[in-house]
Amino acid sequence: MHNSAQTDLKSFIQNDIIKNIKKVRGKHAPISEIVNNAPKTLIVEKIYDLSENYKNFFFFIIKNYSKTPKLRYFLALSLAHTSSDLLVQLAKEFTVKNDLKLIQYSIFPKTFRIKLLLLKEIEKVEDYTNFIEKLKSFRREFRYKLEQVKNLVENE
Repeated sequence: MHNSAQTDLKSFIQNDIIKNIKKVRGKHAPISEIVNNAPKTLIVEKIYDLSENYKNFFFFIIKNYSKTPKLRYFLALSLAHTSSDLLVQLAKEFTVKNDLKLIQYSIFPKTFRIKLLLLKEIEKVEDYTNFIEKLKSFRREFRYKLEQVKNLVENE
């Protein structure tokens, strides 16, 4: 990523996104990412709860495994407060099509609930609002699929 674009993104995040947003306290578990068939560990530096402006959204600041860029930024949407294999299967197809990451992660370290999160990396300032809308539309589609499964079970 170009240096000035990285600086613009960092200042946008500092001034517009996380300025007055509540930080999730505690030590957070790292996230694993597969790069060239080898797992790489991404250390979660900070998580911010964006629920005040966007329901069930979180913002992750993650230390990169390579030297540039030093930090990576992810927008996360909580699809379910308690994850399950069924929910992962319902969400899997859309995530692959739209280049999204689907992870099971405990945002609040002192609770044992594992949330199902949809992650999208923000690389440019313009990505932020576009990705919020994209993730919101996915949530609507996901809930519709979930409702169809529920209706199928009820009608049996």
